[in-house]
Amino acid sequence: MKYIKSLIAITFFITSICSAQFSFDNYALHNLNVIDVNSKKILKDYSIVIHNGLIIDILPTKNFIENDSTHSINLKNKFVLPGLIDAHVHFATDPTEERRDNAEKVLKEMLLTGVTSVRDMAGDTRALSNLSRNTLVGDIDGPNIYYSALMAGPDFFADPRTIATAQGGISGKMPYMKAIDSTSNLTLEIAQARGTGAAGIKLYANLSSREINNIVKEAKNQGINVWAHTALMPTKPSDIITSGVISVSHVDMLLYEYFKSRKELVDKWTISENNTKSSNYWDDEFKKLDFSELYQLMIDNKVVLDATMTVYEKYKDRPKYTWRFEIGKRITNQAYKKGVLVAAGSDSDQKTFVQHEMKLLVNECGFSPFEGIVAATKNSAMATGILETEGTIENGKKANLLLLNSDPTSDIENIDNVFMVIKNGKLYNPK
Repeated sequence: MKYIKSLIAITFFITSICSAQFSFDNYALHNLNVIDVNSKKILKDYSIVIHNGLIIDILPTKNFIENDSTHSINLKNKFVLPGLIDAHVHFATDPTEERRDNAEKVLKEMLLTGVTSVRDMAGDTRALSNLSRNTLVGDIDGPNIYYSALMAGPDFFADPRTIATAQGGISGKMPYMKAIDSTSNLTLEIAQARGTGAAGIKLYANLSSREINNIVKEAKNQGINVWAHTALMPTKPSDIITSGVISVSHVDMLLYEYFKSRKELVDKWTISENNTKSSNYWDDEFKKLDFSELYQLMIDNKVVLDATMTVYEKYKDRPKYTWRFEIGKRITNQAYKKGVLVAAGSDSDQKTFVQHEMKLLVNECGFSPFEGIVAATKNSAMATGILETEGTIENGKKANLLLLNSDPTSDIENIDNVFMVIKNGKLYNPK
């Protein structure tokens, strides 16, 4: 009887409160349709048992043994998938301009839509470490934040963005934003990067193949992952993919394996204002390109492609850069079909969230809805280096879950039909 009363009370509690969080030490979610991103199957009428923020059991609901120490929540006809992971955000490029109160607002919005973790791909770690700590302990509502320390060649640090990020210090000489050349003490530079609390080092631009290999080698010695742009001119994608990085960002940069500069690409594919090109034109242009060796290198080296199609969507109607969208989506489609692991990263400065990237992968790049979900969960966890603790629904992993009212594997638009979000075991009602 206690079990039944608890179940009824908790179900009423969840459906009646608004945008609040609440938690129990021990609880079980029952009668769920579990979207298993490992088997790519839906497990019907299953229970997920959670203890102190971790998943401790996944079993058919009929096999669950009732007990008074575990609160039960009946979620019949609901669908559950791993919490979404946005593999490419920027929250603190310029903390002075990007107000803290707005960051907190956006982080909460993200969480309540089902984004339980994000990978921040370069910003002021003085601000990011505080945001990360606050979201982790629950002082503010938001996803878990895994942020990066940036490394690039010295010339890059004249970029105004790096100057804004390094306010109070010198761009290129901050622990989280380092100019690297052949004289750099990489043992010290990487130790300082780790000291910022960064989860990874992002290689941004203007690094030689030798410098990249040396950074990755020392980073592995010190136990920190390395992420990179797909091209770091003058270094080509093939040299980056084989260097030991775990992910590469921006699919259009794969073109720099064969082209020397963006100008060369602009000159090749700029279209006039009054002469839009058909899909057949771009199909024919894409057939002239061969990325098969790069795909195989990514597969062999287990490198995840963070495609960031959201970045290129804005170029689809710009004659000078339409190619970035048209060629980018075709590369992403082909890479996915060849077996490359593709993650979902928005890189839109939070104008859109990862759900939009998922829809682009499905609607523009030919992914199935299920594969779009895998991209934003398991593959994004792999790109970030957190698959041991997040990204799938498995025993021992963090209880980061997105519960939906309808099936997103039949229609990716259903990813927005949120019933409840669970992050680190805490339950959030987005209504």
